[in-house]
Order: sequence, then structure tokens, then C-alpha cells
Amino acid sequence: MNQPDRIGYCGVDCAACPDFLQGSCPDCRNSVWPEDDPCPPVACCREKGICCCGECDAFPCDMMAGFYEESDSHRQALQRMQGLAKE
Repeated sequence: MNQPDRIGYCGVDCAACPDFLQGSCPDCRNSVWPEDDPCPPVACCREKGICCCGECDAFPCDMMAGFYEESDSHRQALQRMQGLAKE
């Protein structure tokens, strides 16, 4: 799969993520995630030792269902992760 340089654990393209662009997301792959601001997909993927939600046996899980409906960038992330899940 051809992915942009920055794809979060959730599948969001950081270049299209308002939270990342506004500085409220510290880039889950390239920084230490703040302990007091846990991001569910970051915590889950790190705990399971997988690179993204699309590699999870439970994908798409209940925890992420609402997330993938929140915005266009999240819906695109779902499609990206579905592509990975099929590989």
C-alpha cells in the first residue's frame, strides 16, 4: 500500500489531520506520547505490538467505530486501514 510519510496508528494521514496541524497531536509515531493524554489507538496498538489498527485481529473494533465516523480524514483512515486488513 502506498502510504504518506506520516500515518498514525489509527490510519489518519497526519498531513490532513487538523489536530496534528494545530499542534494538539504530538505525532504518535515520532514522539513520546504524553502519559496524561492517552490516545486509545496509540495505547492499544502499542500494547498489542502492532503498527496500526488495520493489523489488529479485532479490526474494526467497537472502540474505534465512532472515531472513524467523526470526519472526512477519519473516514479516509478507515478505508486505509481496511486496505491493510485485507492484505
